[in-house]
Amino acid sequence: MQYSWHLRDFVFAAFMTIGMILAVVIVGPFAPPGLQLLAWAPLGGIFLTLGMARLQRRGSVALMILPLALLLGLISPIITLYLAATVLITEGVMFFISNYRNKRHRLLGNVLFFSSANLGGLLLGAYLIRGARSAPFVQFVTQPLVLLLLTVAAGLAGGIGWWLGELAVQQLRKAGKMDVDD
Repeated sequence: MQYSWHLRDFVFAAFMTIGMILAVVIVGPFAPPGLQLLAWAPLGGIFLTLGMARLQRRGSVALMILPLALLLGLISPIITLYLAATVLITEGVMFFISNYRNKRHRLLGNVLFFSSANLGGLLLGAYLIRGARSAPFVQFVTQPLVLLLLTVAAGLAGGIGWWLGELAVQQLRKAGKMDVDD
């Protein structure tokens, strides 16, 4: 079992981060405020799953998402804050469960990541953004049932991203380009 990170791991994680950024750029402008994460999750989940499958170790999500959080911090520090909190939750749970070596753990990682990102993003957006820009977030946060449904929907969208990512992992395995467990 490998415990140390190698240069190729950092390079692969950087490419997955770039893929997630491209996914945000593609779907972000078309989604209404407060719902961007739901639109991003299926595409972002593909890259998150590929990264988890290739890197396989605890800390894989942090290696991919924290650079993204820092880059998106140029847009808003709130994005950095909620992505860092999301990474902390995902990696914290995965620390006690295991790593990302099998499909079930990668599915759990995706669902945890996107559910906590949605919940954290809406809560931080409602309480930290000032003025009219906070209205969509406040609208969702003041309705607990809607907040719960959006969080579950984000987890499901992350599950779709996981499924698409696992299809890509399966094709890469068949081509001999990725060595992962089932």
